[in-house]
Amino acid sequence: MKLKIFGKLTDLFNGNDYDLDSEDISSVSDLKNRLYEKFPALKESTFLVVVNGIKSDDDTSINKNSEIALLPPYSGG
Repeated sequence: MKLKIFGKLTDLFNGNDYDLDSEDISSVSDLKNRLYEKFPALKESTFLVVVNGIKSDDDTSINKNSEIALLPPYSGG
């Protein structure tokens, strides 16, 4: 599963892309739990999970073909 990483989260992931073994990941909640195991500091971050271009909640289903992006909060003016 390929993740696109944006904003200050790129510091945690050391780049804009991250490959994650997608076995046993079927929801955004599963994804977050796996990421929290690999990157404990991520628990302290606020971020949105976007699946196939749609802001998603923890119950959103995902699969190995889903396009996933992690975005920090943003504001505009």
